[in-house]
Amino acid sequence: MRKRILLTSQVEDNIKALYNYYEKNIRYSRPDIIVEYSSFYKYKKFKILHYILRANQMLKKYSVVVSDTTTSVFWKAKNGVFMSHGYGTKKSPGNNEIDNVEQMDLYAGIRTKIKNIVTLSDRDSTYFLRSKELDKNPLPDYMPLGLPRNDMLFDEKYVFECREDFDVKYNTCGKNIILFCPTWREYEIEKQFPFSQDDWIKFDEFMGSNDWKMIYRPHYLQRLLDDKIFENMNNVLTIKLEDELSTQRILAVADTLLTDYSSIYVDYLVLNRPICFLPYDIVQYDEIRGLAIDFNNDKDTPGPKLEKIDDLINYLKNGELDKYVDIRKAAQKNFYKYLDGNSSKRVWDLILSFVDEK
Repeated sequence: MRKRILLTSQVEDNIKALYNYYEKNIRYSRPDIIVEYSSFYKYKKFKILHYILRANQMLKKYSVVVSDTTTSVFWKAKNGVFMSHGYGTKKSPGNNEIDNVEQMDLYAGIRTKIKNIVTLSDRDSTYFLRSKELDKNPLPDYMPLGLPRNDMLFDEKYVFECREDFDVKYNTCGKNIILFCPTWREYEIEKQFPFSQDDWIKFDEFMGSNDWKMIYRPHYLQRLLDDKIFENMNNVLTIKLEDELSTQRILAVADTLLTDYSSIYVDYLVLNRPICFLPYDIVQYDEIRGLAIDFNNDKDTPGPKLEKIDDLINYLKNGELDKYVDIRKAAQKNFYKYLDGNSSKRVWDLILSFVDEK
C-alpha cells in the first residue's frame, strides 16, 4: 500500500520549496508514496474552503505530516515534522505569550505531539519552544537541517533571473535596490517612527539622484507605516504579499536590506549583502516579545544601527566602504549549521527515513 505524506503550510515558502524539490527529484523514483500539498494562504478570503480541505485531511492516514503551523493533522500522523516560518531573532514563546493559555497550549501541543523540529542551527534549540512553563512536556529533537526556502538563494542562476524579471516588471534596470522589511509588532507602538513624511521625501529625492529604488514590503499581518506615505514618491515600490508571494524572490533582487528585529535578515545573510537596522522601539519590543539575540553584538546583528534618515543616506552613499563583509561571514556561522543549498534534500532524507522505517 502506498504511504501518504502531507506537506501543509500557512504561507508559501518552506513547504512549497519542499514540494518543488519532490516534483523535480523524487516523484518518479518513489512511486510507493503519495505526496499531498496544501497552502492555506490562498484560502484566507474563503475560510470555508480551508475547513473543508482540513476536514478531508483529517479523514486520512498519513505516514508523515510536515507543516509550518500547528495543524491538528499532526495529531493523526505517525510522524510529524515542524519548521517555523523564521528562526534566529525572537523568543518563542515570547514574553507576551506566557500568560496566553491558548497560545501556550499550541506550543505545548508541538512539544507533546511533534518530536521533530527542523531548524537552522544548534543555537535555535536554546530558545525555540523553551521556557519553564513548557518544561513539563517532552523536549523535541532539534534538527538543524536548514530552511528549504533558502536553497534558491544559493542558486546564482535563480538570483540572476529574478533580477532580470524584476527589472522588466518594475522598471528597475540600472538601479540599486534597498528592501525595507519591518517585522510584526503585536502591540501598539509607544515610540514614534523616526522618519517623518519630510524625511521620506528627502530620501526619495536622494534615491532619484543616486539611482536607488526602495521596495517597501509590509508584514502581511500588520502595517507599520501607512501605505499612503509613499503614494506620490517616484522611487518607492510598495510590494505586498499578494503582489509577490515569494519573499525569497524579493530578497534575491535587493542590493541592501533595511529591517529591525525581523528574522528576514537571517535569510538575507545567505547572500552576504549589506544589512542595516532601525531598532527604534527595541526597548518596548524586547520587553513585550523578547529577543533571542544581543542587539549590541555585531555577530548577531551584522550591520549599522540607524537612528535618523541621514544615517541611512550616508550609509548608502558609502556602500563601497562596506566594513561588515567579514562580520556577516561570522554571523553566517552563528546562524547556520549548513551554509549551502541542500536544505530541501536533507529534510526529504529525514521524511523518507520515516516512511521507510519498519
